[in-house]
Amino acid sequence: MNNTKYVDEKDEFFIDAEKVSKLHTLRQETELFDDDSYVPHDIITVKRVELPKAGEDWEIFKNKQPVFMLKGIRFTKGEREFLRSVKGVLFIINGYKDGWKTISEFKRQIKKSMK
Repeated sequence: MNNTKYVDEKDEFFIDAEKVSKLHTLRQETELFDDDSYVPHDIITVKRVELPKAGEDWEIFKNKQPVFMLKGIRFTKGEREFLRSVKGVLFIINGYKDGWKTISEFKRQIKKSMK
């Protein structure tokens, strides 16, 4: 019987002895990952949708599934400008995470943050 093992150098766990001697380390990238405490988080994204006649809406997606839409017609010009900015998108994401489920709640919180 042949006691040699097949080693695939493309495998992420392959340890090249020459590189180890140069780097003086055996640390793998997977050492920092703990499988037992792995918690998958929801991915929340916001997409701005341009409508005809200069209209716009913002769609909120959770794990690539649409869950809520903010109609742009319900917001003032200043509020829409805020929602177009990076801070506005973060505001929408954080608001959804905090449980805001109505456009009136978003409007109320925008007025508080714009003061």
